[in-house]
Amino acid sequence: MSITILNVTKSFDRFAALKGVSAEIATGELIALLGPSGSGKTTLLRVIAGLEFAEGDGSISFRGRDVTRLSAYKRRAGFVFQHYALFAHMNVFENIAFAFRVLPHRERPPEARVQRRVTELLEAVQLEGYEKRLPSQLSGGQRQRVAFARALAIEPEVLLLDEPFGALDARVRKDLRKWLKAFHEKIGLTTIFVTHDQDEAFEVADRVILIDKGEIQQAGRPDDIRIRPANDFVRAFLDLPPIEGSKVQGSPPLPLRNP
Repeated sequence: MSITILNVTKSFDRFAALKGVSAEIATGELIALLGPSGSGKTTLLRVIAGLEFAEGDGSISFRGRDVTRLSAYKRRAGFVFQHYALFAHMNVFENIAFAFRVLPHRERPPEARVQRRVTELLEAVQLEGYEKRLPSQLSGGQRQRVAFARALAIEPEVLLLDEPFGALDARVRKDLRKWLKAFHEKIGLTTIFVTHDQDEAFEVADRVILIDKGEIQQAGRPDDIRIRPANDFVRAFLDLPPIEGSKVQGSPPLPLRNP
């Protein structure tokens, strides 16, 4: 599903978290929102999800349909939080099935369908046989995969991940990054994830949107951004040497959509 972000502004009290952000995300892309703490990347993800709302004339469209004022539920966006947000007293099966349990009664599928869907998801995230375990009996990487499965349970149109590897140690992060890339290639669902780690973004994403101070500084394929950084912020953030004799150098930003 394609996503169009147009002139999105968002403030908290007097702090401008987003300043007229616009971007196009193509169907099936795996996108990283990259930037330092406080840059606005998580706010943008939450606006896309419907957990926050754009101000003024800013808009969000899913496949050409304006969803700007719709709730997260009506947008059918799957959301994965950094710290899993699993229920400690529920086993793996019930944590995943919870996505169905909270649906309005008239929309809730029959129990046989729930059983079938949860079994399919356990296979998809490679956790067959773990359905009776509690979260405390799982590793960090396994807990995060349960969170992925729960987000996918209602068959969302887009998958949104807020620092999905942030609570994991370095080895598990590396393994889960490889798993996410392979998983995305398998399911092909439009996916956006937030990170402050450039290695993570450049290893996993098809394209990277680099944000600072509520504005997009550059967007493009990882190798293109490294070869042609748009400005001094991008150079500094990626730890690239500045161009001698100039404060602001580099190519203009790459198009936000792949050709």
